[in-house]
Amino acid sequence: MLRTPIPIRGLVVALFGVALALPPVALADNGNGGASAPAPGASAPFDPSFALNARSGVFLGKVLRIAGTATNAAGKTIQVQARKGAGAWLAIASVPADASGNFATSWRPPDAGEYQLRGVVTAGAAQASGAGSASAARTVTVYKVAKATWYGPCFYGKKTACGIRLTRSLVGVANRRLPCGTQVAISYRNHTLTAPVVDRGPFAHGASWDLTAAAAKQLGMTVTSRIGAAPLDISVQPPGL
Repeated sequence: MLRTPIPIRGLVVALFGVALALPPVALADNGNGGASAPAPGASAPFDPSFALNARSGVFLGKVLRIAGTATNAAGKTIQVQARKGAGAWLAIASVPADASGNFATSWRPPDAGEYQLRGVVTAGAAQASGAGSASAARTVTVYKVAKATWYGPCFYGKKTACGIRLTRSLVGVANRRLPCGTQVAISYRNHTLTAPVVDRGPFAHGASWDLTAAAAKQLGMTVTSRIGAAPLDISVQPPGL
């Protein structure tokens, strides 16, 4: 088949014209892995009178109740935003404030880890400019339920796979995949602690975590149990952990 040569300059101009004719692509998450648009109020000024309340911890799959008061937001819309680590603020709920500036909503976290939540007034001009006032950020830890064992007495004095000498007082956890030193939040029967990964394991009983004796003692755990675990450094968190 014969091909008619097209001058390079003409081709570039033609492609540029096609690009200008295409509609802009929205950045909103469509549920298929698309990037999410920055939430309004990404650089919102802090309002000390704007209070946001939520529990400090929740288990994955459960609903977190969020409430607050924005004294200058009576009748306006409050957007509740969340971010994980140093990521962008993303909208998780929008709720109208009543005549006193009170509002309440709920959120089901998508995965385990440490989140920051805040409220932003987004009604009227603030919604278009992203300049609405914001509450202070509140930290919420989302725990994933997992099976855990504990160890220690037979290994005191020996070095762990992370090169740390195991002692009666060493508070740490063992995990098969997380890098040594990763901080992990643990919850068990209303007791919580944060401990680093100090060893590899466990390799039996279908457990995902192995706590040192000192860590288990702080939590009050004496037998193989179900705990809540949340790796706090999301940059090294393996998928599906």
